Parts: sequence; C-alpha cells; structure tokens
Amino acid sequence: MNTIRNTITSTFRQHYALLYLALFCVFTLLVRVKITHSVFYLFLMWNLFLAYVPLLISSVMINNPVVIERRRFFYPMMIVWLLFLPNAPYIITDFIHLKKDSSVPVWFDVLLLISFTIAGILAGLTSMKHMFNMLSIKFNPLLAWVSIGVICLLCGFGIYVGRFLRYNSWDVLKRPLSLTADMLTSFTQSTPLGITLGFGCFLFLLFNMFYSAEK
Repeated sequence: MNTIRNTITSTFRQHYALLYLALFCVFTLLVRVKITHSVFYLFLMWNLFLAYVPLLISSVMINNPVVIERRRFFYPMMIVWLLFLPNAPYIITDFIHLKKDSSVPVWFDVLLLISFTIAGILAGLTSMKHMFNMLSIKFNPLLAWVSIGVICLLCGFGIYVGRFLRYNSWDVLKRPLSLTADMLTSFTQSTPLGITLGFGCFLFLLFNMFYSAEK
C-alpha cells in the first residue's frame, strides 16, 4: 500500500503539469454543467480517468526496479498496461459528440473537448515513454522502437474496438468469447484496417515528436 501511495505521489511530482491540466478539464466541464444544467459530457471525466490509468501503471513499473528485472512482474503488468493504453488516444474520438447547444457557444465545447483530448494524449505519450525506456533497458533501443510501433497499431485497433464494437478494456475478462468473435469478424472489413493504420501511424508520429522533444 505504501508503495502505491509513494508511486502516486512521485508520479504527480514528476508530471504535475498533467495533474493541473486534468484539473482544468474537470473545472471547465463543471462550469458547463453549471451553465447548461446538463450532464451530457460527464462521461469525459471517466474517459480521462481511464486515459491516466496507463500512466499510473507504467509509473509503478518504472519506479520499482524489481518489476523491470523480474519477468513474472514485468510482463503481466505490461499486458495490463497495454489493455488500458488505447483509452488514451481513444479520447480523440469523443469529438463525434460535438454538437450545437444554445446554452453555450460552440467554441466552449470545442475548448472542452480539446482540453480533455490533449490531456489524455499527453498522459498516454508519457506512459509510452516510460515503457520505451524500460524496454530499452531490458533489451535495446531498436527493439524498443519496434515494440512502440506495434503498440501504436494495437492502440489504433483498440480505438476501433472501443468506438465501433463498444467494448471496454475489462471485457477481455468479462466477455472474452464475444470480444474475440467480433474482433475476428472485423478482420474481413476495411474500416478496422483504416482506423488501425490511421490512428496507429498518427500515434507513432506523435510519440516520435514527443520523445525527440523530451530528449
């Protein structure tokens, strides 16, 4: 318990800007709720929380050398991390909910959605950088880059699974059979391929820019 508490504290200290950005997102959303008396966009808070989960997981891993060194800890946690990671870029697709509302100007809702999107993306990219660094330590930078490329494509497919097939990360355990069947069926369609490649390449380019800037 102390380890988790210390990790959360350390994460916030290292990435305090992400915390402030999340608070700005929540404040903006609450202002909208106050003005419109509508809870329509409250789902954004849940989506943002899910987008921050991979960052918490990767922070636990990278701040505990024993996790990186031992396979029985590293690979299970990496799988869990990978299952939640698509929630970070998935938040981009929440723009489909943008609509005109007479209670607030459209620019306010654009600002709201952009804020949540950027917060989710930055949390995901930061988490991916953690994983990249760990893979570089365990193996080598080349394999780390290849892994990130594959991870980005998996995230692209994860966006399709979440937005179009309407599955969540925990459905891997809750509804594994129906999830597997729908995923196999999707391989025969063009839309999943386009979304996988489009969002996957976009995420990889963003990570490359993010990692280069940080470096």
